[in-house]
Amino acid sequence: MLTLLLACSEPAPDAPTPEPLILPADPAETGAPVGVTTIVTDDVTLEVWYPASDSTQGDTESPDFDVFLPAVFLDAVGDVSFPTFDSGAVRDAPLRVPEAPYPVVLFSHGFGGMRLQSLDYTVHLASRGYVVVAADHPGRMMGDILPCLFSPPLEGCDLSAFGGADPATDDVEAAVAWVDAAAKEGFFAGALDTAQLGLSGHSAGAGTTIGVGDANARFSALLPMAGYGAPERNVPTLLLGGTCDTFALDADSIVASEALQDGALVRVLGAGHLAFSDLCQLDLAGSAEVWLSGREDLNDTVYGLLLQLATDGCPGFTPAPEACEETSFLPLETSAPIIRHYSTVFFDETLRSTGAGVEGGVYAEADVR
Repeated sequence: MLTLLLACSEPAPDAPTPEPLILPADPAETGAPVGVTTIVTDDVTLEVWYPASDSTQGDTESPDFDVFLPAVFLDAVGDVSFPTFDSGAVRDAPLRVPEAPYPVVLFSHGFGGMRLQSLDYTVHLASRGYVVVAADHPGRMMGDILPCLFSPPLEGCDLSAFGGADPATDDVEAAVAWVDAAAKEGFFAGALDTAQLGLSGHSAGAGTTIGVGDANARFSALLPMAGYGAPERNVPTLLLGGTCDTFALDADSIVASEALQDGALVRVLGAGHLAFSDLCQLDLAGSAEVWLSGREDLNDTVYGLLLQLATDGCPGFTPAPEACEETSFLPLETSAPIIRHYSTVFFDETLRSTGAGVEGGVYAEADVR
């Protein structure tokens, strides 16, 4: 009988050996290697970042952002290209076999963005033991608004998401359905904790986070960034905002935080709108100057609005006086670790029940309300 019990307690011969997740004490520091893969499901394109094995080999990826330039725009402006930068993730790296399934964080991009727009954020969370899933949102992507720069607008111009219905809701729900299916079979089988779901987003994606997070009680933690408003549902929420953000004013963020039933507001002092993304690295203003300078068919109204959106928070630009009194934005190398720190400790507390959670006094350039 003893022999039988011992035999039954032994793991299956082909069961993979878990690889413990040993993380630096500083939540802003990178943890494990990160893998990335692209999934297309139900006509929705997802980017998935995940903890990778220490045995991972190969170079980290520099994504090609040119794929988000629509053909009709390229036909109008010629052969143009965005600068590239290192994402910190290795394409299709081996999954780090977890000791327990990884919590999942879904990410929603902003107006004029794309699923890859906040790599410093998504890759960092993956390095700290989360699987992060970001969907493209046709209807509010870069490719939807670039054709609108011209007069008359080019084919494919779509500004309906600017103050209109949210096109991202179905994409987020499709991502949730993919997570549920992926947890049962395939590459991520047994590695996803579908009972611990977080939702986060930037700008318009912050609105998606609040709207979908209110409607879908499966999300047990919400982290809107550079957005507006607060969820009505009693759910742990961290609002992240910049005090020099022209598009999500600091005063409105404070009012929103006062409506939270369970949560806090972290204000990054001097940060602008794009500090919560990597879009400044694409040098959108410089690209616009090279690609569009001197054209007589520009729609000056749309161009001016998008140029302001493309530079708010970026180096070398001045905050709008209606946003704050600062003469320059907080450097991105200062704001980035603040964002990494607070997002990590928030999800650690809410999705993992570990750590002290969100506390003030950690950075001179941030306060907690």
